[in-house]
Amino acid sequence: MLLAHFIFAAVFSLSNYSYAESVAHTERYELARTFVEELVGMHQAEVLMNRDLKAIPQNSDRTQATMIAIVRNGTRTRMRLNVTIRLLQQIEPVDKNFESLISYLINMYGRKEQLYAEMVDAGKTMLAGEKPGVDYGVLVGRMPEVRAQLEFVDESIFKAVPMLGMLMVSDKPDSKGHLSHFAITRKEAQEIISMIQTGFGKSLDAKEQNWTTSSASILRTYLRDKGFKYSDDPWQ
Repeated sequence: MLLAHFIFAAVFSLSNYSYAESVAHTERYELARTFVEELVGMHQAEVLMNRDLKAIPQNSDRTQATMIAIVRNGTRTRMRLNVTIRLLQQIEPVDKNFESLISYLINMYGRKEQLYAEMVDAGKTMLAGEKPGVDYGVLVGRMPEVRAQLEFVDESIFKAVPMLGMLMVSDKPDSKGHLSHFAITRKEAQEIISMIQTGFGKSLDAKEQNWTTSSASILRTYLRDKGFKYSDDPWQ
């Protein structure tokens, strides 16, 4: 009877451990994928914005065309950021470090959404034409400040990439007691790496990169070049 109880307890403990590992694997994969999707979306938004600005004819009203581009691209970015925030809010934290990183990213993306909202509102005000009580000089002067704050937020996100990379490592040690495997499978890692490659293209090899591209490049290095095995590789 005692032996049967011991066997049952052991099996129950193992099943709980397997379940915990499965949950940890799923949540880590979802976090990494959501993070990369946001990086790719931001990069594409930057490309579209630069393309819109370059397409403005020299002999046109460049101020109006610039405000139109700001409103259009800023609105797209706000919508995407709100989707990303909702996705992060649905992820169940694996541990305190995991919870802290998700909370941090939600705060950073929320701040970016606020800054883009300010840019969009300013653009709309400029496009609406002169109205009494509106200081248009202040609006125009505020734009560089907003851009600088956005760069600071992107730099802050970049600094969180090493933590994301470490959280991708499984808590389960190998036979030598080392943490040598990622919590995600080889296929999942390749999927994320492929998203980075496709989304950023040649910009990953540029000598000068903005914070968004640098974040993608660092994460690719973690998943591809740090020597970790994947969760479906042999645990030796």
